[in-house]
Amino acid sequence: MGLPHEPILKKFFVNKIESSRSEWGDYLLEIADIFSTFDGENFDRELLAERFSTISGRSPYALRDVSNFRDEFGAYGTYLGVFRVERIDGNWKIFLSNAAKHFLCSIEPDVESFCRAQMALFQYPNGAGAVQHGSGTTRVQENVHTDTIREIENWVRVNPLRLLCRCVIGLHKLKKIPLTEIHISYKDIFMLMNDDRINTTFSPDIEVLTNVLDEYSPNDSPMWVGTHLGKFKRNFHIFERTGLFNRNKRGLTVHTDKDGKVYRYISAISEMITNFNGFEGCYGRTNVADNVNDVISSSAWGEYYDALTLPMQILSKLSDEVNDVDLVSSSATIGRVMLNEQIFPEMRDFQANQPRAFIQCENIADPYEIMIRREKANREHARILNMLASTLRFRGYSVSENTFVDLFVKIKEQPVIFEVKSNRHHNVLSQIRKAIAQLYEYRYRMKQLSAILCIVLQQKPTQEWIIDYLLNDREIFVCWLVDDTRLECPPQCYAELVHIGILE
Repeated sequence: MGLPHEPILKKFFVNKIESSRSEWGDYLLEIADIFSTFDGENFDRELLAERFSTISGRSPYALRDVSNFRDEFGAYGTYLGVFRVERIDGNWKIFLSNAAKHFLCSIEPDVESFCRAQMALFQYPNGAGAVQHGSGTTRVQENVHTDTIREIENWVRVNPLRLLCRCVIGLHKLKKIPLTEIHISYKDIFMLMNDDRINTTFSPDIEVLTNVLDEYSPNDSPMWVGTHLGKFKRNFHIFERTGLFNRNKRGLTVHTDKDGKVYRYISAISEMITNFNGFEGCYGRTNVADNVNDVISSSAWGEYYDALTLPMQILSKLSDEVNDVDLVSSSATIGRVMLNEQIFPEMRDFQANQPRAFIQCENIADPYEIMIRREKANREHARILNMLASTLRFRGYSVSENTFVDLFVKIKEQPVIFEVKSNRHHNVLSQIRKAIAQLYEYRYRMKQLSAILCIVLQQKPTQEWIIDYLLNDREIFVCWLVDDTRLECPPQCYAELVHIGILE
């Protein structure tokens, strides 16, 4: 019992997902946005490759050239769970995962929560590795088939992120090591994932886990550790994207924060019991190869590997949603209130197509700023913003922005503040409510009390009273997209918006 003569698990994660660059969060949103346009459609590799090729020519965070995009979108589906492929009526259909819809294609995208929730489900053995053919057939990759059989024959059941989280709980609770001092080496992780005292259950006993870690000597380890460790450790950058861990040359440390949120995430993951059970019938069988082939060829892994299937009480513990209650200050007494000078970010020239999505957990203390940054990471929001800025610049105006303000421009000394909102019919009212509050606040904090306020929507509000309320009660202009390049507005503010230059 213990460490084998040769490692069973020689890899941690697929190297086709290169998330080490700072812009990767935005790149993931680009990928999800593209797949969202194919949701429910036939799985067409050539058409997908063509769509991905458009990223390399315009996006500052494209990570690969066109020839590699086929590998890219294959890995993002099977190993990160952005989408799944299912055979329906003889045709392969592509479906965006509900987790991607919720965390990546929402009004306020949250890359960290997506990675945290998805990686909490990733395991060995898994059901990834199927290649779909246009004929309706499926081929299982030979190396994946071989690896999965070896894992099952050795009774392997490992969830890497859960294993790490349980290590942290053991070292902190049982060994009384402060979170700031916990360091788990790549070598120890490699050995734990191959130690049969640990790797035969997805949730190894924390006391056993801690004792096994104590046994590992820094100067004495199997020969295979040195042989395979370099390849094993190179993909741990994906764990940094969960907001839970930081990397260094030797291993991982806990990403510490002020309010203990990271430790609560780690605790929640360590207690999870959700696992992919598609291979459970294969353990101890003589015809493992055929059974493995059947599982990988099916849609079982894609159906499992979607964090939105988790019970809501678990999912809520893993996500980093900003609650409205966090954004409301305590009420002050009525009357004149003496305030200290309020710091508001300086305006700067508007920068089109800039990375805006990735927010490291707790790097920003203000939950309101987190909400704003996430909203600006929305693809539709960015598209409208870029179009608006381009139109104003074409007319010779200088356009600026900051962390909060979408667009600010002066038209012949008349200041105008724009707030862009992506919306659908079901959330237009909540989006407009946010926009109203934001515009009033920004006008006050910018000391531009004479500024014209304008809300730019993705879709026209269906309720006429909303438009009347904005124009006549709130004195806020409103307009909306009618196609990719044109805006439309109510007749009452048409002349003013033509004068500003965003309508013709």
